[in-house]
Amino acid sequence: MDSFTAQFFGQDSWLAYLVLPAISMATGLILAKVCFLLLRVSNKRRPSSLKEHIIQAFKKPVYSLLPLVFLYPLVSYFSLGFYARKTMEAVIIVNLAWLLIAGVKVLEEMVKRKFEVADEHLAKDRKVLTQLRFIRSMALVIIVTLAVAAILWNIPSVKQVGSTILTSAGVAGIIIGVAAQKSIANLVTGFQLAFTQPLKIDDEVMIAGEFGTVEDITLTYVVIKTWDWRRLVLPLNFFNDKPFVNWSFSSKDIVNTVFFYVDYSFPVPALRKKFLEILEGNLLWDKRVANLQVTQIEDRMMQLRATFSTANASNGWDLRCSLREDLIQYIEQNYPDALPKLRRMDSEAV
Repeated sequence: MDSFTAQFFGQDSWLAYLVLPAISMATGLILAKVCFLLLRVSNKRRPSSLKEHIIQAFKKPVYSLLPLVFLYPLVSYFSLGFYARKTMEAVIIVNLAWLLIAGVKVLEEMVKRKFEVADEHLAKDRKVLTQLRFIRSMALVIIVTLAVAAILWNIPSVKQVGSTILTSAGVAGIIIGVAAQKSIANLVTGFQLAFTQPLKIDDEVMIAGEFGTVEDITLTYVVIKTWDWRRLVLPLNFFNDKPFVNWSFSSKDIVNTVFFYVDYSFPVPALRKKFLEILEGNLLWDKRVANLQVTQIEDRMMQLRATFSTANASNGWDLRCSLREDLIQYIEQNYPDALPKLRRMDSEAV
């Protein structure tokens, strides 16, 4: 019995270097499998989106971490030395960071599920989603920074480097701060955008002559999805001194305007009636605002302004285009002589 133990578990036996790591890794994998099996059984009995997200997000990091945890004691048992132990510790720290990042993503998904409803968000919901996106980005940066600092702190020769990363102090910190002024400015602007909220996820905006929706806000830039599906990427500090139009700052509904230019002889009440008739038959109109007025008189024509409300700017764009087409066609068919004319006075006749 003693020879069997010495052969398979003795520190000097080459079989021990094969058997013990295999047993350790198998133990970790079995434990991970049992944990997820119990979680799946619990989810079948009482379905929960939280359990589903945990199973999906935690599976890979847990299956990677537990075997390493059971392998770690063998480093000391076999006296593998300083570098082997530090390497194993660094790998475990990386896996712990991976596990924490998975946890952050699970929390993000759970919060998002409470606010996302059929792709239409209220202003207060979009505020929370924007803050959540920024906090997620900050959490990922903090986790990665702490993981790198912990690995460096664990190595005596570079312990001071880890201390500098953790405390953000010293001459190196000052030099990095001066060199990264724009990055720091972006970070400060990111905090302002996330919590003062002049710009939110899914806002409809007009920026740099481009109309689109805010698709993403990161720690360094904002992504605008334009109407033709291009992506306009702007650094955060762009918003410090550049004005922009937010069409859905507090709500997405908007009043739209269409202008027409007609002759003085044109019967405005007839066009007003047709305008209301078209709106009533169009699902894009939200039935709140509808008006057609003479807003300006020039020497050769008069200006008519049609105003109407829609649930969002995208619907407003489509309805404006449709109204222009329908009303111009109506004028051409029924009052062709009322289109703008260039009159010539008798004194100008040849």
